Amino acid sequence: MRRTALLLAATLAAPVLAAPPKAPSAAAEAQVLELSKQAIALRSVQGEGNKTADVAKLYKSALLGAGWAEKDIEITPVDDTAYLVATWQGSDPKLKPLIISGHMDVVEANPKDWTRDPFTPVVENGYLYGRGASDQKFSMVLAMVGLMELRKGGYQPKRTIVIAFSGDEETTMKTSRILADRFPDADMVLNTDGSGGALDEATGKPLYWTWDGAEKTYVDVQLEVTNAGGHSSAPRAENAIAQLSQALAKIGAYRFKAEQNPLTKAYFEKAARFESDPKLAAAMRALPAM
Repeated sequence: MRRTALLLAATLAAPVLAAPPKAPSAAAEAQVLELSKQAIALRSVQGEGNKTADVAKLYKSALLGAGWAEKDIEITPVDDTAYLVATWQGSDPKLKPLIISGHMDVVEANPKDWTRDPFTPVVENGYLYGRGASDQKFSMVLAMVGLMELRKGGYQPKRTIVIAFSGDEETTMKTSRILADRFPDADMVLNTDGSGGALDEATGKPLYWTWDGAEKTYVDVQLEVTNAGGHSSAPRAENAIAQLSQALAKIGAYRFKAEQNPLTKAYFEKAARFESDPKLAAAMRALPAM
């Protein structure tokens, strides 16, 4: 799993370190895979039988084994889900905390629509399959194990590091709002639900690592059409349903004008530099669409 090695190394290279990170151990890579598989097998989907709290318990058990104390880990139930907060106290209480963010829930998956059962993790040809393998149990486990390796290695952060995993990002985001309100003074939030890296297929060396500054969001539009109406035995030429469908078709055909902000401008400028390097250009085109 060479991609695991790259991602774990990148996690260890977070701003909390002053020295270059060591290559991840085989045991750490194996733990990333095993915890990811166990988490994927837990159907953390909104509604009856939601096992998000069980995912939190799985992560808590792993953290306890890496040096976190019981008092430093909270699992808080909210409706049918839960959120996790695990605190690694820094040596300087004056510094604002660093938050490692992620979500333990996943989108519902109908087994009939999948080649493999979505909640039965499978590794084939070096790839991990299952609901949550990409969005986003694997990446949050990766960050968590990275911190666990740091702690087991004796590292002591200056600022407090908080693991804050929500439980309903894919639905109501109620726990996300709770966590945002709880940590308004964070120095930085690293969201594991985004970014990624690429390796040179020939040498296995890291090519680059991408970071997200923010995510696109959506907009809800409500359309209402009214007219004088009438009886169905004598339909009017101005039919409200037909008028509504025409409006929907116009919205579907509309294309918003492209706009840039400082983040997107910097991204395209950097991408242009990558395009001049054949290896980097090929790797960027190979990245999966999010």
